[in-house]
Amino acid sequence: MLEPGQVVRFFYLWSRQPAAGEESGRKARPVCVVVRTAVVPGAVFLFPISSQMPGPDRPPLAISQVECRRAGLDFPCWIILDEYNRVELDKAYDLETTVPLGSFSPAFLKAIANTVKQAAASRKLGGIVRS
Repeated sequence: MLEPGQVVRFFYLWSRQPAAGEESGRKARPVCVVVRTAVVPGAVFLFPISSQMPGPDRPPLAISQVECRRAGLDFPCWIILDEYNRVELDKAYDLETTVPLGSFSPAFLKAIANTVKQAAASRKLGGIVRS
């Protein structure tokens, strides 16, 4: 069972890809399991992690060296918090594995949640429901 803060590898579908007819991500990349909600039980919200610094128009959150180590990631990297893939766990075919690479600390997970809330409040948060 995936838990908030865990980092797993997933074939992430970027928000620009469905317009080009793509239905699955091109490669497995680290993603952070951030949210589980009572509104959509059995679903998780996955936020992508990149080793490339995002552009200035995106609200990324730099991942510290300590958090990278905890999560099993190379340093430096960023978590992208203006888009997500929502996945129902019983249909999570694009997970490379359910074994986590590692997980973020509760304090860093709180910083992630705050950034997501800000993006949602400013209507700069979009998601793709994967099925």
